[in-house]
Amino acid sequence: MNRRGGSRTAGGPRAARVPGIRRRVGRLRATLVVAGAVMVAGVCGLLSPVTVSAQMDLRQAAGVPLPAAELPAGSVSVRVVRGSFANNLVGETVVFLVDGQERRVVTDAAGRAQIDGLAPGTRLRAVATVDDERLESQEVTIGSSGIRFILVATDAGAEAAPPVAAVPGSVIIGPDSRIVIDYSNELLNVYYVVQVLNQGPAPVDLGGPLVITLPTEARSATLMEGATPQATVSGTRVTVRSPFAPGRTDVNVAFTLPYNGDTAHLEQHWPTDVQPFAVFALKTGEMDLVSAQLQGKQTGVQQGQTLVMGRTPAMASGETLVLAVTGLPHRSTWPRNVALGLAGAICLAGFWGAFGPGARRQAA
Repeated sequence: MNRRGGSRTAGGPRAARVPGIRRRVGRLRATLVVAGAVMVAGVCGLLSPVTVSAQMDLRQAAGVPLPAAELPAGSVSVRVVRGSFANNLVGETVVFLVDGQERRVVTDAAGRAQIDGLAPGTRLRAVATVDDERLESQEVTIGSSGIRFILVATDAGAEAAPPVAAVPGSVIIGPDSRIVIDYSNELLNVYYVVQVLNQGPAPVDLGGPLVITLPTEARSATLMEGATPQATVSGTRVTVRSPFAPGRTDVNVAFTLPYNGDTAHLEQHWPTDVQPFAVFALKTGEMDLVSAQLQGKQTGVQQGQTLVMGRTPAMASGETLVLAVTGLPHRSTWPRNVALGLAGAICLAGFWGAFGPGARRQAA
């Protein structure tokens, strides 16, 4: 099987304490498909390609999107092989799922099937079935360069290749990551879609887990659907176990961010190098994003939803993203303050009546 990772749905009491997450994720995905492509056009070109050599176990690269500068933007090529590059599979049907619609292409003499002319923002997966074995790629969003996939069928006649040992190394947070901020149900919900990238050909061992510490104010943090099984959440601490396979490891987290007045503050400290990525706010009323770090900030409408969008700069390990969400709906505090003041005055009057000079004279 060439399914990378796998998805799991956040569940249990912690997930239940994040109101609206399950209802909102579907809308967020649909809205951000196009917006993400607009903000991160060219993102595939920013990725250093994963090296694929004849010496490595191809299963490590199976289904992983590889940026292909030699292909025109909007083109996706899939090569189907059995076990190794020496065994191209000719005449196999590759099903391209383009925004959920099937397009079928038969592999040529080089084992390749290709489609062209896809618009930025298109979501695509590739699936092939070889001898009842389902081969499936990761989903990718089309940017401004071509993309290649390798799908590798099992070679039953070959000796099983030994697993590739993890090597010491590092990972980065890639440019397909994003932060999405959404006010709903009188709560400010924050969604992290973090793509941890291993740009080498072998699994990488960091010598320990990758720990992403969420903002101190974060509440009810939970993993969302699509998060790697390597990840766990405890309080504000997201822990992702090593090793990291070549390509991307998805860490999808949701939490609520309490605030006072009309402004919320988010400070995210990064444990590893970060490539520029997009930040979105689903605009409600006067809601806005304010940060000296955001670049190319703009407001637009996608799928009928008004968005405030910007991009972070590249950040080194140990740096912090600082931003404010302003213009949030909030209730004025003066009625509460007046009520508390009146209650205090009544208590004080009662105390004076019970223990003041008049009460002492009466007792005498």
